[in-house]
Amino acid sequence: MSYLQKISEFQNISVTPTSYDDHRIKGDISLERETDTLKFHLIFSYSDRIEADQNLAGLVLAMPAINFTLFSKKLTLNFPASKSDVSAISEFVRINNREVFINKLARRRYEFFRQEYVPRDEDITEENSNGNTLVSATSQYVDTPRKIQGGSNAVLSSGGKESLLSYGMLKEIDPETHAFYFNESGGHWLTAKTAYDYYSAEFSNVHKVWSNVDRFYRYVLRNMRILDQRVMNMKTDTYPVQLFIFPVYVMSMIPVAIEHGIRGAVLGDEFDDPSDMQPFHGIMHYYGIYDQTLDFNRYMSGYLHSKGIDFTVWSAVYPITGGVVENILIKRYPDLFRLQRSCHSCRSVNGKIVPCGKCSKCLGILMFVLSAGGDPHQILYSTESIENLKENVSRERMRLDTDELNYMKAKLGFIEADDMDRLQHVSGMHLLPDEHQLFQHVPDAYRDGIMKIISPVCATFILLYRRGMAPIRKTVILPSSRLPGCCMRNIPQGAPCSP
Repeated sequence: MSYLQKISEFQNISVTPTSYDDHRIKGDISLERETDTLKFHLIFSYSDRIEADQNLAGLVLAMPAINFTLFSKKLTLNFPASKSDVSAISEFVRINNREVFINKLARRRYEFFRQEYVPRDEDITEENSNGNTLVSATSQYVDTPRKIQGGSNAVLSSGGKESLLSYGMLKEIDPETHAFYFNESGGHWLTAKTAYDYYSAEFSNVHKVWSNVDRFYRYVLRNMRILDQRVMNMKTDTYPVQLFIFPVYVMSMIPVAIEHGIRGAVLGDEFDDPSDMQPFHGIMHYYGIYDQTLDFNRYMSGYLHSKGIDFTVWSAVYPITGGVVENILIKRYPDLFRLQRSCHSCRSVNGKIVPCGKCSKCLGILMFVLSAGGDPHQILYSTESIENLKENVSRERMRLDTDELNYMKAKLGFIEADDMDRLQHVSGMHLLPDEHQLFQHVPDAYRDGIMKIISPVCATFILLYRRGMAPIRKTVILPSSRLPGCCMRNIPQGAPCSP
């Protein structure tokens, strides 16, 4: 038996829309095994009117199912789907299969899978990582152009620092900016509730969709035989399988966008150091964050455009690190900073939503806030969490880029860094290897405004330069005082700027 045959728990995963109207999309997900079938009724309920047909309803319902396709021989779309739909979903399946194979099965953080299903070294091949899931549709759909009337964007909003800063900047540039909240039915909503309640009271154009998608994930995970259910009961800071999260949010936004004239989704994709992203056993992958990358934004945008939906997915913060994001949020948008709840283990205490202060997410936030001169008490961290930060960081497997973690530790006096000059890039704006100008992937209408907000805070402008497949080289270009004059100039392809 081949490795892929061994982990193919499902014969077929099928997605069937059952109803849709101007406020709801509902459908059934069936995961068929040789001996039984798992069935779940998935619901998306919107606070505002939406526009959808059977095709769009099916696409919204299909996104969560992609999380489990590595373990299925087929994914069947039981709704009218176009050639663009089948092609794009097939590519999403291939990419996500690889991400799950590499980051959940091979270089795993926790032992969620029973040992007999963990790949041996000889099983870690590109062919196995891609999976063998066949995507098909039961009927053909012909895409027709849908002109979205309007020019504003919607920030995919939560209690995270990136979404709060993105909303603050876009609202400053365009007062008609929308906010879109995805309300999962479980406790994860607590991270966003503080911000949502404030936005709803203070701002217009605030939208929300409620979904039981988190219950769908739990239902499938609890019934997967290849998972170790004892480990599933442990408290962890990562999901056992799910890595295709943001596409669910983005696709669920499209019915709102068409109805309310929203031209784009702004995601909080902060800078991820590409020099940390090395191949695993020679296999290129995204370290489990494909749906938070420029590649995803570009592909999803191109796919939607190919369907005739004039909608673009982009990020306003992709060239800057979490520390820079936090710094700007604290100093420019203090009211929004106070809404920040980045912990996924938040709890309600005396009517207020409080972070745990101990998980890897909280430890990173505490480092960012203190480094920026902020007060963690303002976002309800306890004095104990602040005082124990150094000790807790030393014990935790932190989920920050290597340079970012060492820079923060050195800045807070946790370690002595001999290479602090090299680490200074963490406080700057980054020009990615495929870019010829800073913030190249931000729409023209927003680029100058965003740069005027960000550039005064950044210490440096850093070119990430790669020749062929050589390692990334970081070159500090200019001090921030000269940034505005340099930002808009083109940089010759394949050549670094001169200091």
